[in-house]
Amino acid sequence: QRCCVCGETGATIMCCEEDCDRWFHLPCAKEGGCVTQYIPNYSSYCPEHRPDLQVAVTPEPGAKCLICMETVDDRRSFGTMVCPACKKAWFHRDCIQGQALRAGLLCLHCPLCRDLKEFLPQMFIMGIR
Repeated sequence: QRCCVCGETGATIMCCEEDCDRWFHLPCAKEGGCVTQYIPNYSSYCPEHRPDLQVAVTPEPGAKCLICMETVDDRRSFGTMVCPACKKAWFHRDCIQGQALRAGLLCLHCPLCRDLKEFLPQMFIMGIR
């Protein structure tokens, strides 16, 4: 199968959306904006069908990532995320992924409000593991 990100053959992951015929390589997934959920049913989605946080807020001008303290995009995007509980904590996808790897399953929570109940399931849905 041909990868929808790099265009090369040998893609082994198919988008789980019904009637979608996009395939991609696992290493291409992040670069191409694909989401792989590492929770049962272990689903993967192409950029068109990936899940989105159901939070209707945008960052204030000059908002900073609470992990790296660098400015985040002025809108929600694949690389910019917000805590679904407090809706005030902004972070880069790569930063929260790094935090997840360091914290582990039992200690991952919002860096601002420390919510675990709403934060953790949403991060799993968004492909943070």
